[in-house]
Amino acid sequence: MPHLTLEYTANLDFEAQPLLARMHSELVATGAINLKGLKSRAVQHGEYRIADGNPAYAFVHVNLLIREGRSVEVQKDIAQRVMAVLKETFGDRFEDSYLSLSVDIQEMRAGVALTAHNIPEVGEQPTGSSTSV
Repeated sequence: MPHLTLEYTANLDFEAQPLLARMHSELVATGAINLKGLKSRAVQHGEYRIADGNPAYAFVHVNLLIREGRSVEVQKDIAQRVMAVLKETFGDRFEDSYLSLSVDIQEMRAGVALTAHNIPEVGEQPTGSSTSV
């Protein structure tokens, strides 16, 4: 179920897939997020304005949408882990230029947020698929 959205300004140069994979690993390591349901996307913003409009300014924001029920302590752990990955990934840029990093977690309400999927657990053969030899 969790949805992770990584938003960033177009003046940042990095590979999104390895960063998303790293975030998936950190989220699963908390024990509160199931890899099977985790969906991520990276959205690059070419049209944006930060503060006074200086083109050297950049931002990276991660929004994580989860089902309600996880304690505040667990949510804080998740947010801190994601922020640590951002700081590791963009640390040089943070030291040498202007960069805003942020993480937010939002909860979806039970009974109102609906989900249906048939994604198998890691290592399971997807139903209805065949294996070629």
